[in-house]
Amino acid sequence: METLLTEAEARGWKTVPLLRNVAGLCREQPAAALKTLLAVKEQYEALCRWRCSVLEGRKALALHTRTEPYREIWNRFSAVIDDYDDCEVILDAHDVAAAIDGMVLYTGDHRHIVANRELILSETRLCDVRYLGDRMGRGSAA
Repeated sequence: METLLTEAEARGWKTVPLLRNVAGLCREQPAAALKTLLAVKEQYEALCRWRCSVLEGRKALALHTRTEPYREIWNRFSAVIDDYDDCEVILDAHDVAAAIDGMVLYTGDHRHIVANRELILSETRLCDVRYLGDRMGRGSAA
């Protein structure tokens, strides 16, 4: 528990006060600690169910299905990007960008997608390709 608390404090987790309370309970009252953790688990699961219902309600999310294969673009990407799924993600983003002006693709995949930013921008309707770490203030990955 102490290791988790140390990591939480170092990373600035929002759960630090709760973890401090649980750490104290673990030392002093193990049964109370278990009761607290079970209550937190129930609250977390309820929050997850609520968030899922918001997404399923389609008020915050619209699903898009690409029907165009974009074979010429696929051929150019697959010659350079050796990950099939990444090529599919780029084509899906291109398809959405055809309907939404100014579309930016944020990705955590630096190796296949961000590294090929110029090619992607030259072949798609995307406005930009950005590394997710940049948005989170962590800078680019190597």
